[in-house]
Amino acid sequence: MADEKTPPVEELKWWIDRGPVKEREKTPPLERGIIEKWVYEMLKDYSQERAVRNVVDINPRILQEFSAAPLGWSYFSLGVGSYPANGLDKIKNALQLPADARALLIDAGYSVRLLITGEPIGERLLDINFTEAPSLDYWVRNELVEERLFPNVEVALKELKSALAGYLSPLEAA
Repeated sequence: MADEKTPPVEELKWWIDRGPVKEREKTPPLERGIIEKWVYEMLKDYSQERAVRNVVDINPRILQEFSAAPLGWSYFSLGVGSYPANGLDKIKNALQLPADARALLIDAGYSVRLLITGEPIGERLLDINFTEAPSLDYWVRNELVEERLFPNVEVALKELKSALAGYLSPLEAA
């Protein structure tokens, strides 16, 4: 049984404002420390509905760009800094793309997101985030079929190097 003194989870999520913006502005701010005030100010007008739409819509929009891009590597910067050039080269050199594959490096400055697909475009999609603890999402026909975490970039590259072709090999006709 839950502790009666513990507020419901929704009440603990003070950084997520519920309801219309005008109602949120009327709500008096809670007593917060310096970090909480900074985060609250940063997120106070955050629209969850718009964020969900953006997250849900991003992969189809990227796949449209893939269809126009030539085979091989493409690069896109989010304009918030640059991932180290030697780090980008390390990723590209470690992950040799099959002949019919295309990859998009999305540079977020402190991290890089790598999307790789084969033919047909988007049928099989690898979404790899290179951060301090890299992760992989593997999608087949718009269904997430595998998630992996790696302890560091070196381990991720080593394991993905040998597995990349298998992820992108053609699917059997359904």
